[in-house]
Amino acid sequence: MRLLRLLSVPQWMPLKAEHMGLLAGLAISGFLGQLAIAEAFRHGKAAAIAPFEYSALAWALVLDWVFWRAAPDAWTLGGGALIVASGLWLARSEAPRSAQKKRPVPER
Repeated sequence: MRLLRLLSVPQWMPLKAEHMGLLAGLAISGFLGQLAIAEAFRHGKAAAIAPFEYSALAWALVLDWVFWRAAPDAWTLGGGALIVASGLWLARSEAPRSAQKKRPVPER
């Protein structure tokens, strides 16, 4: 932690009072978003909900471009593609298992 403080010293700028409302709004909206995600996973199937959570990657890229005109580099795009592909693969491989669990057992 001390090292991080030392690294931040050259560019440190104290928080301004007018930014406190924005920071509070960010904290509250982040908290409510996490609660919504937790409730979604509590009531739904992870294989159906996870792809929506991966959309956060796309939203981050879009918002980064809109606000700062910053284009992602190849590492960011490659890492994002790897994360999305592995999530979709997991969702697809889990779907048949969950369908088998719900199928009624034939009586003899």
